[in-house]
Amino acid sequence: MIGDVSERSYEPLNSADLSMLASAAMRELCAIFDRAAVAGLHRHRLILLALAQGSALHYLDGANGIKDFDVWAFFEAGPAKPFPHRKRWCSDLGPSRFGRHPADAGYSGRRLDLMGRSIEVASDETAEDAVRRWLASRARSAIAVRQKPMFCLFPESSFGKRIN
Repeated sequence: MIGDVSERSYEPLNSADLSMLASAAMRELCAIFDRAAVAGLHRHRLILLALAQGSALHYLDGANGIKDFDVWAFFEAGPAKPFPHRKRWCSDLGPSRFGRHPADAGYSGRRLDLMGRSIEVASDETAEDAVRRWLASRARSAIAVRQKPMFCLFPESSFGKRIN
């Protein structure tokens, strides 16, 4: 419920919520591009956004609960400097039926955590296949992220589709 403070929200996630998360993540990315020079090099290279980790598991099973919303942005590699891969950007989703986590002082709603990676994309490869290949790699973050489901938020043609 709006204003509720709890470790996890057990409110169900639906496609309208995924749309809201996609919009919020896109707004945050635009702000990141404007203030972080290296990230800005990737402004026109976004190939896929995905809901991941615990919130994606909650979308799948309705039982995990939502501590925060983790969204991963994948960019086609190209610029000399990769998208900042050790950075996590956090933003406030604002009041909603998902309430707020008690550790998120100063937030009015659940936290959106946005992480990104530059990945190689072969000329005959879809964005989903490129992300699946990255998930199968030995990268430490890929190993961690692939333990839970991922659902596509962008591009629209793959919206809501499970990636792994």
